[in-house]
Amino acid sequence: MCALCGRELKHKYKPKDEWQIEGYLCSDCHIEKMKEFASRPSQQQKQEEPDHCAVCKAELGDVAVKARWQWEMEPGTLLCQPCFNKKEAEYTKRLNFCATCGAKMGFIRYNPKPAWKIKGQMCRKCWDARNSQGK
Repeated sequence: MCALCGRELKHKYKPKDEWQIEGYLCSDCHIEKMKEFASRPSQQQKQEEPDHCAVCKAELGDVAVKARWQWEMEPGTLLCQPCFNKKEAEYTKRLNFCATCGAKMGFIRYNPKPAWKIKGQMCRKCWDARNSQGK
């Protein structure tokens, strides 16, 4: 029998723990509960709604920009426009210029070894020089 409406169950649907329902549900009741819990934001989402920039802690107001996934920040992080522009410039520089000498990167780029603890990519000259130091 369904825990909510009391109908005989042809197929059993287990309720999620957050619904706090004992027993199984019929398909109709399960769908209704899914809709109900999907439409309202959870307590965690309400508390985490940021109204300040994640970098400078300035109040965002109307202008809030989501951080790009490439920047290795938490998903859904909001930034003010100046901080977004700084992060974008840093990322572009790290992508297009050698991490050690600052030379403009060509088509072929070299990733540093993890032991070197260098962020970004390297040109061939710097990579070869650093690799020969370790030998």
